[in-house]
Amino acid sequence: MATFDRSRRRCLYLTYYTDGDTRRRGASLARVKSLYRDHGWLPPEDELPDYLPLMLEFAARAPAAGVPLLSEYRAALEVLRFALLAYRSPYADLLQAVCHCLPGASPASREAALRLARNGPPAESVGLEPFPAQPAPNGQGARR
Repeated sequence: MATFDRSRRRCLYLTYYTDGDTRRRGASLARVKSLYRDHGWLPPEDELPDYLPLMLEFAARAPAAGVPLLSEYRAALEVLRFALLAYRSPYADLLQAVCHCLPGASPASREAALRLARNGPPAESVGLEPFPAQPAPNGQGARR
C-alpha cells in the first residue's frame, strides 16, 4: 500500500481536503497558481499548484506570501499529519515540523482537523451588530 494517495486519506494535494473534487477546487487552484505568478515563481506545468512539495518550496522562496498560504491550508496539513501518524509513517514528523512553524495551535484531534477542513476557521463575530442602526444625516435611510 502506498503512503500517499489521491483521496482525502493521505493526499498531497491540499485543496482536495478543503474543496474535494468540485468546481470550487478549480478556482482555488487558479488562485494559488496566480499567487505563485504574482511572486515571480513558475512551478512546473505538469504538477498542480496545490501539491505540498511545491507549496513548501514556494514558502521557502517567498516566505511573506508562502507562509500565509500554508496557514490558509493548515487544516489540510493537519488532516494529513494525523493520517500519517495513524499510518506510522516517518513523514508524519515532517508534517509535524511544518505545522509547528505555522502560527496558531494545532487541532487536538483528527476530527477537529477534519471539521476545520470542511467548514473553515471559525468566523469572527466581532462587529457593530448589537448597536442599533442610526438614521442617515439626510434622512435617506439607516447607516451603521
